Amino acid sequence: MIPKKLFDQIIADCLQAASAGSHVLLDALNVSNETLNITSKEDGSVVSNADYASEKIISDILKPLGIPIISEESEIPPFEARKKWKHYFLIDPLDGTESFVSNRTGFAINIAFCDESGPIIGVVADPLANTIYIGALGKGVSSAQLDGSNLTPIQSKDIQKPYRLVTSWLEKADVEELLPPGIDLSEIVASPVGGALKFCRIALGEAEIHARTGPYMEWDCAAGDAILRSIGVDVLGLKTHKRLSYNSENLIVNGLYTSRV
Repeated sequence: MIPKKLFDQIIADCLQAASAGSHVLLDALNVSNETLNITSKEDGSVVSNADYASEKIISDILKPLGIPIISEESEIPPFEARKKWKHYFLIDPLDGTESFVSNRTGFAINIAFCDESGPIIGVVADPLANTIYIGALGKGVSSAQLDGSNLTPIQSKDIQKPYRLVTSWLEKADVEELLPPGIDLSEIVASPVGGALKFCRIALGEAEIHARTGPYMEWDCAAGDAILRSIGVDVLGLKTHKRLSYNSENLIVNGLYTSRV
C-alpha cells in the first residue's frame, strides 16, 4: 500500500509533467516539419524531435520520485530487471505522432503509474483542448486545464442508445468484430477517435464502447485504463476477456475492448 502523501505527490507530479510536456508540444507546432526532424522507427511509426523533448521534460519531473520509468522514447530496461518492480511509470510522451506532425487533433500525452495489479493513476493530456484528464484509484476522474486550474470531478453521462463505439482511425476490422459479448450490431454507432482520448470519451460518458483488434503498446493504453479503472470500468483483452496485465516481456497488448454498458 502506497502512503497517501506519496500517492498524492505522484498525482501532482504526473499533472505537472503532463502540463510541461503539453507546452513543449504546443510550442513545437509552430515550427516546420524540417525543424521537427521527423524520422521513421524500425516498426514504421514516425518519431520527431517533439517526442524526445516531451519525453525529457516528463522524465525530468518524475525521476526525483525514484520510481522506475518505461517510456516509448527511451531505452527499455531488460525484462529480468523489470519483472521485479513493484511500482513503475508507463509513459507515451506523444501519443499520435502522425496526427501531431499533420497538425491534426487527436494527439495526447499518456502517463500511468502502475503497481503489480496494473495502472492505478492515469493522466491523459489533450494539449489542443487545453485539458488534462486525471483518474486515480479511489479518487474517480477529474479534468483540469493545462496549468492545473479548474480541477473538476467528472460526472459520467447516462448510457445512450444506440451505443457509441469509438475506434482507431487505422482499425481494419469490421464493426461486428469489435462488439463486446452480448452487444448486437444494430445497437451500435461507430466513429473513429485519436489515441488515448478514446478512453477519455468513455469516462466522460460521450461513448459507451472502445475496441481495437490491432496491437497496442502498453504505454498507449495504460493511462486510459487507469482512468477507467478509477470509475469501475475494466479494459479487457479482446480474446481473453480478462483485465489487461502490464509490464510484460514485449510490452505488447494484442487487442482490447472496454464497455460501460
